[in-house]
Amino acid sequence: FLAFHVRSLTWQIALFLVCTIPFWTSNIIRMISWIPFLGRNGIANQTLIDWGLIDQPLEWLLYSDFSVILAFVHLYTLFMVVPIFNTMMRIDRSLLEAARDCGASGFQTLVHVILPLTKPGIMIGTIFVVTLVMGDFITVRFMSGSQRANVGRLISNDIGLLQYPSAAATAVVLLLTVLIVIGLLLRFVNIRKEL
Repeated sequence: FLAFHVRSLTWQIALFLVCTIPFWTSNIIRMISWIPFLGRNGIANQTLIDWGLIDQPLEWLLYSDFSVILAFVHLYTLFMVVPIFNTMMRIDRSLLEAARDCGASGFQTLVHVILPLTKPGIMIGTIFVVTLVMGDFITVRFMSGSQRANVGRLISNDIGLLQYPSAAATAVVLLLTVLIVIGLLLRFVNIRKEL
């Protein structure tokens, strides 16, 4: 919407800044803010009970894989949206008009014009998100109630136990994994056009 329908640059910048306001606070504060919402007596469960959709509070809303994924999506959405938005702003509007003139529907324009042209932004956003998620151990710790683990948490635990060789080896494996994933992503699209 912001990239294609808002014509004024001033309004685009203003609306984009409004969208980023939640991201001006700390990641930990934004992550912890989900706990009262998803808890056993939280807003989500109470609303579902009040509407008569459930009889008992849902246990899997908090301290589960669901809450970890929800927190990751909330924390890292901006890192995906900004590169995509930047790429969409560079799309020549005459290409969209040409697609419309050729009889393409909105969906066909999206699939055959917009998505191929935004691939670099999608890949850059994916690289940002994959890199950040792979090393994030605080979100997994808080949102899973210390019941789940990931590689970042494993490294943190090894350092806490003074197992530096194990932590270093795990960190190298994590680094190589991230580099391989980034290398695979870069094979799909040439991001040099974006830089």
